[in-house]
Amino acid sequence: MTSSETIWKVDPGVRFRRLFDEAVLIHQQKAEALVLNDTAISFLEACDGRRTVAEIIAGMTEQFEVSAEELAADLEPFIEQLAAEGIIEPSC
Repeated sequence: MTSSETIWKVDPGVRFRRLFDEAVLIHQQKAEALVLNDTAISFLEACDGRRTVAEIIAGMTEQFEVSAEELAADLEPFIEQLAAEGIIEPSC
């Protein structure tokens, strides 16, 4: 389970580019590519190593017109997947 107080940053080997309401993410070390939706890419763009998950979600609720609780529930498995795949890592 991901803590709402965790501060994440994108691994330096990850590149992504927004294309309208989707984005392509490339994990250079693994030579893998993913297509992400607008919500996912907005979360990744906010993983700057300074903001907690709770702060990121609070900022995203207005953008996507959804409650913080609903967005947190939707993002939790995605965050866990990103961490497991080494796309994001905790900021120290």
